[in-house]
Amino acid sequence: MLRTSGTICLAILLAACGKKKEEGGGGAAHTHAETGPNGGEILELGSGEYHLEILHDHVGGKLTVWVLGGDMKQSIPVPAPTVNLVTKGGPVQFTLEAAAPETGGKAEAWTGSHEGLEADPWDGRIRLVIGDKTFQSPLEGAAHEHE
Repeated sequence: MLRTSGTICLAILLAACGKKKEEGGGGAAHTHAETGPNGGEILELGSGEYHLEILHDHVGGKLTVWVLGGDMKQSIPVPAPTVNLVTKGGPVQFTLEAAAPETGGKAEAWTGSHEGLEADPWDGRIRLVIGDKTFQSPLEGAAHEHE
């Protein structure tokens, strides 16, 4: 009986350790181990209903963001996302530009550059609206590796 209880406790403990901590205001975010269709880091928004694929160039201070559906295959057009960074000079906010604008000011991919994006790791968040929901996510997930 004691051995069975110990096995059950161990299984519960291992299952709890495998859960990822979610972050975010207006929508939780965490990283996935895989990369996105464009080779970028994947961040989950909400409960997996949407994803961000983030491709970053710390050397050039550039950022490209794709908004994807829950299956990470369908692109979702959204209004311009806003990036908030904490830089050496203080907080900075800027809006990304559409890579290929669609009607109504929406796009599936957004780009931007700023000298604050040259930092590694970035200290910032991205905010975007999908439908009637506002989501925020860190620019990099906890699983992001730095050199």
